[in-house]
Formats: sequence, C-alpha cells, structure tokens
Amino acid sequence: MGTLKPAPEKYEPTTSIEGALSDLLVGAFLPCIPVVLVSTLLLTLIFYHRVDLDPGWQLLWAPTTGNISDTSILDAALQFKTSGGDAAYYIRFNPALLAAIASWTSKIIPFLTSSSMAVIAFFAGRRILNATRYDKPGQLPTPHQISILINLLNGAGVRPLWDTFLYRWQNHEHLVQPIPIAFGALGFIVIITLLIGAADTWFAAATKPMNVELLTRHLTPVGSYGRVFDPSMCKEDKWEQRPCPFNYSAQCEYPCSIADWNYTAGATSSLKEGINEAQQAAETLLGNSYINVIQHTSNDGDKPLDNSQRYYYLGDIKSGKDLDFLANTTAISTQCEVITQNCEINTTDSVFLCPGGYRSPSFTYSGEVGVDPAAATGPTNMSMVGIQFFTDAGLQEPVGYGSQTSKLFSAQNPIHFLTWSKGFPPIDPTSQTFASMMKGKYLQVDSSGDNVFILNCSATIYKTTYAWVNGTILHANRQQGFYPVPAPSIYGAIFSAPFAINSALSHLALQNAAALAAYRTTPQDLANKFADEFSAAAVALTAGIMTPAANMLEQSRNNTELLTRVPKIPLYFLVGLKALYALASLVVAGLAVAFTGPSEAQEVKERLTVEGLAVGFFEPGVRQERAVRKVRQLFSEHHDRKERGGARGKGVGEEAGTRKVGIKQTANGGWVWVASGAVQKAWKGLGIGGGEHAGADAGAADRKEPGKESKELGS
Repeated sequence: MGTLKPAPEKYEPTTSIEGALSDLLVGAFLPCIPVVLVSTLLLTLIFYHRVDLDPGWQLLWAPTTGNISDTSILDAALQFKTSGGDAAYYIRFNPALLAAIASWTSKIIPFLTSSSMAVIAFFAGRRILNATRYDKPGQLPTPHQISILINLLNGAGVRPLWDTFLYRWQNHEHLVQPIPIAFGALGFIVIITLLIGAADTWFAAATKPMNVELLTRHLTPVGSYGRVFDPSMCKEDKWEQRPCPFNYSAQCEYPCSIADWNYTAGATSSLKEGINEAQQAAETLLGNSYINVIQHTSNDGDKPLDNSQRYYYLGDIKSGKDLDFLANTTAISTQCEVITQNCEINTTDSVFLCPGGYRSPSFTYSGEVGVDPAAATGPTNMSMVGIQFFTDAGLQEPVGYGSQTSKLFSAQNPIHFLTWSKGFPPIDPTSQTFASMMKGKYLQVDSSGDNVFILNCSATIYKTTYAWVNGTILHANRQQGFYPVPAPSIYGAIFSAPFAINSALSHLALQNAAALAAYRTTPQDLANKFADEFSAAAVALTAGIMTPAANMLEQSRNNTELLTRVPKIPLYFLVGLKALYALASLVVAGLAVAFTGPSEAQEVKERLTVEGLAVGFFEPGVRQERAVRKVRQLFSEHHDRKERGGARGKGVGEEAGTRKVGIKQTANGGWVWVASGAVQKAWKGLGIGGGEHAGADAGAADRKEPGKESKELGS
C-alpha cells in the first residue's frame, strides 16, 4: 500500500455500484417481517380464544397454592421457571400449536443475520473511506484485521466473534474501527437470537393445558342452603307455658324445640312431651335426611388438633363442588374435660359426688328434668348415660333437678353441664390398652364393677355466616370463611332441652357419644370425642325446627374445564425480545442513512466481501479502476469473450482467454495463489521457478503479454 496523502478533490463517477437503497431496506425491514407477522398471529390467537375468568365474589375467593405454603427462594425460582408466574391468560387453543407458532421467529432469524450485517457494512465502508481519504493510516485496519472484518460482516455465527477475541487476546493489538462496531453488532444479533430461542423454550414449557375453575357469579342467588329457625314453629323470644311434668299445678316454660301431645291409655288421658319434628331430627341424626346434613369446621382447618375449636352446624345435603355460596346457619361448639379423678365414687353404692357440690344418686340416673331422681334412676346393672345442666360454670346450681322445680331449662349461652357414663367400654379396664387411664383415675369402676367416667362440659351456640367454596368451608392462610357470633341466651334452652327431657333420640345420641369416646386411650381424646359427638347430636335434634334460608351470595363452579394456560411473563418477554431485535434493525438502518452517505459507502461495502477481495487480488488494476454497477462486472471472465472473441459454446474452463486461479507449493514449503500463466507452469511441474507470482502480479504479467493465455484445465 502506498503512502496516504491528503484528500484529493472528490471524484464523481458517472457510474456507481447499485444496491445501497435495497440493502438498507432489506436490512431494516426483513428482520421486522417475521417478527411482526409471528407476534401478531400469536397475540391474535391468544386474545381471540381468550377466556375471561370471572374471579367470583371476593368473600368466596379460594386461596391459591402460592399463598398457602411457604416456599424457599430456590423452590420459588423453580416454580416460577415451570409456571412462568401467576399472571396468565387462559385460552381455548392447542398449546403445542401455539408454542410451534411462537417458535417460528427463532427458526428464521439466523437466516437474516447477513441482511442485518449488510447495514453495518455501510458504517465500515464509511470509516475506511474517510480514513483513507484524509490520510489517517492509524485508523485503517491491517490485512489480518480486514479478514476479520469481512468474516464479521458475513454474519457467519459465533466463529467470527471467537476469531476476533483470539486476535485481540493473542496479539494485544488495537482493533481499529469499524471492527468493534461489527463485533458489537454481530454479538448483539447472536445474543438476542439465543435469548429468543431460550424464551421460546421457556414459553413452550410454561404453556400447558390444565383444568381451570370457571366461576360465574349469580347476581340473584337461587339456592337456599342456609338454615334458620322456621318462624311458624319457633320464635327466638317466645316460650310456651305448659304444666310441669310431675307438678301439674305449676306451669313450666318450654322452648320451641319441645313438643307435647295427649295420649290415652285406657280411661286415662295424659300429656306426653318429646322433640319437636322428631322425624326430621332422627333422620338427620342417623344420616338419612334428604335435605339436611351435619357439617363441621374448626378454627385451625379440619385438623383434629387438641387445641382447635370445632364447630358443628346444619348444612344442606345438596352442598357440593358445583356451587359456591355464602349462607347463614346456627352452629355449636363444645369443650369437655375428664373430671372422674376429681369426683368421689362410692364403691359400696352408685352415688358419686363431684366438685361444686353436685351429688348424683347413681350412675344410672338419667338427669331428666322435673322428675324425682328415684323415678329417673335405672337398675344398677344396666349401661347408662346421664346429663345434668347447670346455670353456672362451677356446677353448683343444677337446672330442673327434682319433681318440685318449675324451672326446667335455663336460657343462657354458653350452657354448662355434667355428663357421666356407666358400662363403657365394656371390657377389662386393667388391660394394657387402658392402663394409663386407670392409673390416672380418668377411668374407674363403680360398685357394680362397670367402667365409669365423668365429664365437665361447656357448649356455646352461635349464629354464623359461612363461605362454602369448592365443596368445603373456605380456608385461606388460617383465615377461615366461618364467622360465628354468640347467639341470644334462649338458644341455650332450645339446644339443651332435647337432652334435658331425656327423650329417646337424645338418650340414643348420648349413649353413642359415650361409647365412641370410651375407647379413646387418653383423657383429652376421650373428652374431645364426646364433645364433638354432643355438638353433632345437638345440631341434629333441632333440625326439625329449621328451614332452608336463601343464600346471601352465589357463584356456580366448573372444575373440569380444560384450557391452555399462557403465562404472561414468558409471553411478553418473548414478544419484547423480538420487538427489540426488529427495532434495532430499524434504528441501525436509519443511522446508516443519516451518517454514512450510503451511495458512496456502497462502493467500499461491496468490496468488503469475498467477491470484492477476489477482484482486488486476482484481477488487473486497470479493471479494478473501472466504475461499475455491480462488483461482478470487475471480473475479466465476463468480458473476455467479447474482447477476445471467445467461443460462446465453450465452458468457462474451455475458453482460451479466461483467467484462472490456482495454488502451488513454493520451494520454501509454503503455498501461494497463482493466476493465468503461472497456473499453467504449476500444472506442468510443481516447484519450477517463475510461477510464484500471484494475484495482481500475475495479472500485470498478463497485461504485458496479452497473447499468452493459460491452457484449458487438464491439457
């Protein structure tokens, strides 16, 4: 290369290389076409097939997996990778086809790299042109750097980037512009192509079919799954006056849960009392009701923990997973403790005395109100369960005890009672199973040899509103959809009266509770089991005086709808990367138009190619000096036929005047390119001197002796 001189007067050729405008347009818009088409198609399919999920009523919102369990950072990251985050669209569309459409762009982009790098070549051409024109050799690349630049501008993947890095690291030479520009541009394209591929993979992995809960809010509830007292049978503030059981001259007050009727035996007519609407109560107690069902919940989910408070309430048999609702009902919660060890149990008779001063005549005493204890006591050899209600938690003031009382039931909430069992469990208590219970005197033996235990209990009745969601009481982060409020005092009388009168159903329920509880091997388990069974029985025995109440809120639920979940974060991350790639193409093309002088830079750009390098190396200088519209026009082989009369019917290798290129080994063991006549000599004998002139030197020799042409290949 000669010494650079100050810029001469600019020469305006009459002909210049074409294609600057088309290269800029292709480099700007070709990357945008697949991005716009694929992204538009993808988003159109998503929003056209999108299913708008009704979130439902806020009071009926079910918890999600994410807010129930506490996860570690690693678990959260893995879950985010798998699910793509909580925000998502739900569509009715094939997820595999959707993922395939989204991946089209990443499959096409690698083929568009060369068009994008062609725009960068305008910057390269302008830098080299300016440095040459203004005699700035320090800003010009070396021959090795030119080869690196051409490889970068070809956009052939990662290899040119690696070669550039090795050159800089091994040689410690400064990379002049425009190599850093080309390196940065190709690096950006490679990185964003890899990111788009990774985003495609993430999007495809996170987009999957799943069963989705479809909710539909009902503006006007149609179901009646709540329960309230039937106003035609029961008014909360009303007592009914009737003769007392064994003191007919006195009037006793009865709550609405107790009914009476006359019956005649021979010539005697008597008044009989029992549970109001006992048929429905019995069906509910035994689990045979067609309308009612006993349900329960707790303040700690449905876990049977010792310290959890469990609520039993009357629900509707039709409650299921198809309908979520908010309804009113009445609930009861009972807590008991074993006090057998604190009571005095006589081993010579059936009498027992408990703290507070209550003295029971026998373990076979039922505790029936308004009845002489002697008349309410069974034989000593029979299994029995008795119950006595009190007005105080200290168990000092029994209610309805004896035949002379006129106060059978106490209107208070909570209600306090003592209950005892005889004959359960009907096994040898000295066995290993109950050894700890006997040792602690929680389970003892009475005078007739039967196992006995005594419980001190308290029950509270609540008016409650509850949220029923997806087939159960709503629970979310230990905040349950159950809102109990203590009921008025008269509710205590209504719920305790069926047990106080020792009705057949209540006696059956108490015996069942005692039998189930007696087989528990710890005092706390025994107490909890009896408390739960008592609560369930109290709800069942009042079922007959309850009536369905309209739901306050309602939403229908479909848990089997199969939809495709499209996570928003992977979707918009993918679309954003594609948009960034397209925007970068437009911006770079715009900068090229504004700052490179594309028409003139095109001359250098087209020579920064393998084609341009071949022209400069193998073609005569006079041919390179011509102004042409395309670089290919600089190759002599396209003009030799006309200039030298070559036969049109012959192939390229057969034309007498066609310039040829070969390679031969030198005497020093290296290899050099050889052209035209030098090739002929190389064919005739390798190592013969005079044939090592390559490229333009060989072309110069041809210009001196234009009549001496190389022979055809293989001669």
